[in-house]
Amino acid sequence: MLINFVEPDLVTLQNLKEKNKSINIENQKIKREIQELKNLKNDLISSIEEGTKELEHITSYLNDELFKYDIKLTYPFDLVEVDSSQINTYIKKLQMKEKELLNLEEVKIFNVSTENKRHQNAQAKQIIRLFNAETSQLINKVNSKNIESMQNKIFKSYEGINKIFETDNVRIPETLLDIKLEMLDLMHKYQVKIEDEKIIRREERARLKEIEQAEKEMEKKLKELDKDIRHHNNEIKKLTMYLNNTDLQVEKELYIEKIRELDQSLKDLNSERENVEDRKDNAQSGFVYIISNIGSFGENVYKIGVTRRLEPMDRINELSSASVPFEFDVHALIFSENAFELESKLHEYFKKYKVNKVNGRKEFFKVNINEIKDKVLSEHNSTVQFIDEPKAIQYRETLRLTSL
Repeated sequence: MLINFVEPDLVTLQNLKEKNKSINIENQKIKREIQELKNLKNDLISSIEEGTKELEHITSYLNDELFKYDIKLTYPFDLVEVDSSQINTYIKKLQMKEKELLNLEEVKIFNVSTENKRHQNAQAKQIIRLFNAETSQLINKVNSKNIESMQNKIFKSYEGINKIFETDNVRIPETLLDIKLEMLDLMHKYQVKIEDEKIIRREERARLKEIEQAEKEMEKKLKELDKDIRHHNNEIKKLTMYLNNTDLQVEKELYIEKIRELDQSLKDLNSERENVEDRKDNAQSGFVYIISNIGSFGENVYKIGVTRRLEPMDRINELSSASVPFEFDVHALIFSENAFELESKLHEYFKKYKVNKVNGRKEFFKVNINEIKDKVLSEHNSTVQFIDEPKAIQYRETLRLTSL
């Protein structure tokens, strides 16, 4: 049997060869492009690394310069001694000073030439506008937490803008930088003081409420005492009548003894009423308390406060509320006819130990209890009983349970 072989289509074969050649050419082209992209990628990575190093170098330089830079304050003051309105006045005065400074003569222009004078004057205005725009945004964003960050940004803006305009021979005056940094400082202090004054108003409302509560307690106590006094007087009158109407010696002795007991009790009630009345009439009388809470604030931190409450522990128990995790321990209770004056003297004496240096109304002091005891016993009341070591029952039990 004969097998017939079909001869391939020569045209088709030729087309396949050409197509294969074209594919190979395209493949080589793609490989070259891939290699070029890889090279570009490597170049970009190198550029980024170099740029990062340069940025780190510049940042380090600017941080060092800012650290060395001495901010010249026109209005230095103790934050505790001023209020927000005074700081606002300083801000307005500084703004006026800035306006006086902002004129062309104050912008440093170097190598002035006749043909470049117009251009340099234009650039002098531009450099100030740019610096003002950047720093105004930063100053308006300052708060109690970001002051150092904003100082860095203003200084970097100053150096960066001067660098940009270096070829134009113009430079921001250092006096303007001083003003901007002080403006930032004032705005920061203003924000802190605003928050501080909110806290003070809240504390003042709480203080007035506590005084009002003490007044109500005294009024209530006086009514209770008056009721008891009336009851005792009535009982004495009744027993006296019984005494006068009996002829039995035994009954007379019983009535006399009972009248004597009631009379002594009545004297005690009248004495107590007189004390409460004196406390009520004397708005300065009360108890100065010295308490601690090592579970909440750590060791050697004491609160020195005052209360007009008849029962000072009521106030201390209120302080041991849900706002702190553990209850306060009492180290001393000092009754004084001038309790607020005594508290003020102790605060003044121990002010260098204040935990909060900004809010003068915060009554916490980090100091050894022996210093407080020596001051009270030697200069105010030598009979006050002090408890040196806090019980801190809940805190110590918590530590024990935690260690199990």
